[in-house]
Order: sequence, then C-alpha cells, then structure tokens
Amino acid sequence: MLLLVAAIAASPQQPPPLTFIGFRAGMAVAEARSLITKSGGSLSCKQTSDSRLRECTGSMSFPGLVRPLALLVSSVRDSVGVIVLSTNMSEGDTRAWVRSLTQDLGKPNYKVDRGSRESWEWIRRGQMLRVVMQRAGRLLETAVTLTHGPLLDALGPPENKKPD
Repeated sequence: MLLLVAAIAASPQQPPPLTFIGFRAGMAVAEARSLITKSGGSLSCKQTSDSRLRECTGSMSFPGLVRPLALLVSSVRDSVGVIVLSTNMSEGDTRAWVRSLTQDLGKPNYKVDRGSRESWEWIRRGQMLRVVMQRAGRLLETAVTLTHGPLLDALGPPENKKPD
C-alpha cells in the first residue's frame, strides 16, 4: 500500500484538457450541437467536396455578451477537428476570458503582432486552444479556436475521386 501511495505522489499530475465554455476539439458534432441548442443557438452543416469533411456555421448567445458568438466548425467523420467561436467584444471581457483560461490551464504562449493583434495559446497532447484579439478600426474582434491535431493529421490526403 505504501508503494502505491508513493507512486501516485511521484507521478506528475495531468493538466486539465483544453476546453472553452464546454467545447473541446475532438468532441462529437452532435455533442457540440447540443451545447449550442441549449444556449438558444443553431448550427447548420453541409458536406464539402471531400466526403470525410463537413463545414458547419451557426451562432449562440453567451451570458454577458451583447452580440452572439459566431461559430465555425470543421468536422472530420462527425468529430470536431476545428471550432472557432468569434464576436466583437470589449478588451476587458477578452482579457477576463484569458485570465480565466490561464487560471484553469496554466500560462499560455503569448504573442503580439504589429500592435493590433494579440494571441494567447495553450498546446497539450496534440490539441491547441488559441485566443486572438484583433483591432479592426474601432471594433475589437475576439476569436477562440480549438484544434485537434491528431484528428486532422490522421485525415491524410483527400480521397481520390474515381474517374467517370
């Protein structure tokens, strides 16, 4: 028993998964749709020229935001490969999201581009969560992107179309 306790204490604690308001890369599209519907939003999907992929767009409300979150989902065989949630919001609200994510996920990689764009990025086990805040004139656009690298990497090249 003592050896088991020592082994547990010595093993590094796994960091929490990369999630944002219930979304995570790799989740089933049906699960993402359920989260969106529960918030009063909608999601519509269409097949792409590659039969393995679908692109979905939609929107959902989020407490404290004046404007809804716009959604863009790229799915691979009905799993979310990439999801982007974006809106125009205040700098203070964006920084509050980043502070909350930093408390939950640890210190991010931080980058400033040309003074008009800032990004915070967490990478874990082939997954990435990125928050980008960009000034566009008087507007401040914020986007949160969740990406599942292994799912996208396993996709490989497009399926060959059969000749007519």
